[in-house]
Amino acid sequence: MMIDNKFEVLLLDDEPIVGKRLKPALLKLGCEVEVFESPQKAIKRINEKEFDVVVTDIRMDEIDGIEVLEHVMNKSRRTKVIMITGYAMMELARQAMEKGAFDFIAKPFKPEDLRMVIIKAAEAQGVKLTLSQEPH
Repeated sequence: MMIDNKFEVLLLDDEPIVGKRLKPALLKLGCEVEVFESPQKAIKRINEKEFDVVVTDIRMDEIDGIEVLEHVMNKSRRTKVIMITGYAMMELARQAMEKGAFDFIAKPFKPEDLRMVIIKAAEAQGVKLTLSQEPH
């Protein structure tokens, strides 16, 4: 049986720069990454496909990350949700954890920080992600 060993990550943040900065860091882990700026589009995609990890900003205009979290939880218990929070959002982050978020990461953070959390989420699913060493 062929195992599709691509680790699928959906990254949702309404600031385009965030996806641009984080996507390359996750590609280095060998993840497949889909980046969304619109919560509606991300939710539509989550309906179509099961992701291993969903990384979502907590604070967005139309739909907040808690709603995205609830949506993912209803759709797939296996998916690990990681919340991106501003440092004033700790209360929301706590709510998110109570509702089943796997972890949260506070802004400002480095791509490396997100990688560590993704590796942890993968391990919780029995998947080992390692950083591909690219020649400099």
